[in-house]
This record gives sequence, structure tokens and C-alpha cells, in this order.
Amino acid sequence: MTGLGTLLFLVGIGVLIFGLVSFRKRDWPRKKTQIIIISSILAIMIGVGIIPNTNEEASTEKAIKQEEKMEKVDNTPVLKAETTFTTNDEGTLVVEGKTNPGAKVTLDFVDIPDAVTTADENGAFSLSVSQLDKAQDAVLSIAIDGQTKEQTLQLALTPAYETKLAEKAKAEQVAAEKAEAERIERERLAAEEKRAADAKIAAEKKAEEARVAAEKKAAEEKRVAAERSKAAAAAQPDTTNEQGQMVYVTATGKKYHYDQNCRGLNNSNGETAVTVAQAKARGLTLCKFEQ
Repeated sequence: MTGLGTLLFLVGIGVLIFGLVSFRKRDWPRKKTQIIIISSILAIMIGVGIIPNTNEEASTEKAIKQEEKMEKVDNTPVLKAETTFTTNDEGTLVVEGKTNPGAKVTLDFVDIPDAVTTADENGAFSLSVSQLDKAQDAVLSIAIDGQTKEQTLQLALTPAYETKLAEKAKAEQVAAEKAEAERIERERLAAEEKRAADAKIAAEKKAEEARVAAEKKAAEEKRVAAERSKAAAAAQPDTTNEQGQMVYVTATGKKYHYDQNCRGLNNSNGETAVTVAQAKARGLTLCKFEQ
């Protein structure tokens, strides 16, 4: 644009001079000369308008260079923060500082999740942590354009928060001990219930076995008694018609005999046949050899 403005300016000057010279000539058409002069003046004005002011151009170049310089400076990682931070009485820790605008900021812990944020357009950042349960060191780092910078921070707890943590730990310990005691008691009661149930089952089994044994014994005794009764009945003579049954007696003997060949009749001088009733009526009894 600067070259075009200069060209228009020079062409305008040349045409203007040519127009003025032609205007003095009487044989040159005046109307045509006027058009040439007016066109040259417009060309000069446009050229002047396009040609930038030297100071303005210099100022613009200076601003561009300064901006480029600032960009180069901004690419260098910057990290400004305190080295020690302390929680509040509720346990919340806030880490604040300055870095490059748009830089990624990370607070790296050993045993809790890292805290991450991004610096604002002014380079300010703020990280909040609420899981800190002990004093410890952490690494604060920033990353921008593939470059990083780190700083180790010391993180501390307020006495009030330490007291709360101690009370919480004690309460958790008491709760854990209570839960353990309750678990042991439940297991003890369960074991007692099982022992009682097992003892009941064993007693019932023993009682059932005793009942079955008693029933078997009673049945066996009954069977034996029945067999004995049957045997005794078989051994006894049929006395259905005993009173009318015929027996043998002697004239002087005191016994009666069912069998005429009984040993008790060996020395008799003769036997007489009578009924059992008649023999008993005479006071006779059954011979001992036939009992």
C-alpha cells in the first residue's frame, strides 16, 4: 500500500504539471486540460492519503517488535508462590500464586489425588484441597508450551484442625473396637446356640434310641414270655375233662396213677380204675413219679 500511494502521488504531480503547461497553450482544448488537472489533484490526494505517516509507521513497527518480545518472554515458565501453606480450622488448604497465563498448574501429592487447575488470563491460580489429614510436602508444578517448572511446598495443619483429626481418629478407633466386640459377641452367641441345638439333637437322638431299644426289649420279653407260656401249656396235661378221667388206685395206697405201668404200682397187689374225682374224694394225690 505504501508503494501504490507514492506512485499515485508522483503520477498526480506529473499530470498536474503537464496539465498546467497544456493550459497555457492556446491550441490545447481547455475542457480536456481541466479534466487532466482535476484528475491529477485527485491522484495526489489519494496518494497522500495512502502513504502512511512516518511516525505512525515507526510506532507500529515498534509495537510489533515489543509484542514479539513479550511473546518470547511469556514462553518462559514462571512460578511465584509461597513455600509454606496452612489449612484453616476446617481442614481446607488453599494454594495461590502467579504463573504464565493459561499454564496448567498441578499440586502433586503422595497419598491423595493431585489437585489440577489452569491459570487465568492474568496468570493467577488457586488450588483448594480438603483431604489433607497430616502435615507433608507436595510438589507444585506448572506446564506451558512443553516447558515445566516446579517448586516444593510445605503444607501444615492448624492446631484446631489437628485436634479435630485426633478426635475423629479416636472416635473411629472406639467405633472399630465396639464393632469388633459386637462381632465377637455375635459369634459367641451363635456358637452357644449351635452347641445347644447340637446337644438337643443329640439328646433327642439318644432318647429315640432308648425308646426304640426299650420297645425292642419289651417286644423280646413279650415274645419270650409267650414262648414260655406256650411251652408250659404244652407241658401241662389237658385237664378239660380231668375230673372224669380214669386213674388207677390200690386198695391201701395214698396215690392215684394215670399210667397203669407207673413205678408206684410195682409192688401193688392189684389196681382199681376210678375217676380223678373219686380218687380226690378219697384224699388221694397224684403219684410223684407222674408229676
